[in-house]
Parts: sequence; C-alpha cells; structure tokens
Amino acid sequence: MLIGEIVKKTGISRDTIRFYEKEGLFKNCLIVRRGNNYKEYSSDVLEQLQLILTLRKLNFSLSEIRNLTKIGKPNLLDCNDLSKSINKNIEIIDEQIHALLKLKDDLIKVDSACTPNCSFIDKKPTCLNC
Repeated sequence: MLIGEIVKKTGISRDTIRFYEKEGLFKNCLIVRRGNNYKEYSSDVLEQLQLILTLRKLNFSLSEIRNLTKIGKPNLLDCNDLSKSINKNIEIIDEQIHALLKLKDDLIKVDSACTPNCSFIDKKPTCLNC
C-alpha cells in the first residue's frame, strides 16, 4: 500500500511515518520502491504503526519503542522487556505524582499564609517563605 493509504488507516501524518522510517522503527518491515519511485509499504508496516501508536499512548519514548521492537520477527515484542519498561515508567510516574503532591501541599501552605496584611521583606511577601 502507498503512504496515503497508511495515513488514512492510522491517522498518522506522512511526515511522522517518514520520521519513524528514518528512526529505524520499520527495520523488519518490507518497503519496496516502485518503478515510479513511490514506496510500497507492506501490511507489516501498518501493524508496526498500530503498535507504535499504542505504545506512544502509554507514554513510551521512541527510543524505548525501538528497543522493544528490535527482535528479528516483525511486530513481536518480548514481554519481559515490555514489562520492565512498563515498571520503569510506573516508577517515573509515581515520582512525578509524589513531586506534584508536595508542590500542591506547598501551594496550600502559601495560600493559607497569604493575607491582605502580609508584610514584605526585600519586595517578597512573607507568606512565600516556604
């Protein structure tokens, strides 16, 4: 199929598909040049793009996707590697949640300390001393 058909089926732009190809995400997929210099993409490219879309929705980086899909057979993931990446991403999210909750607590403290009668030290309200 031509790139236009893949765009219609996936909703991914031509530029993004070409970018993914340059990034080596279709290494195990069949792509052939026609006589008119158009590229003919096999159905495994479509399947790979659907996998990439799913992993991107789960916040996987392109580097992680590239590493997860390096196996010799197209569209096959090693579930152990996938699980490790998922757990790593969960740890990162937990750290971000912890940091955001601390920030929220700090903002609540500042908000409760702020009053119209705040005093200032060096042009900074004292309620900002957290």
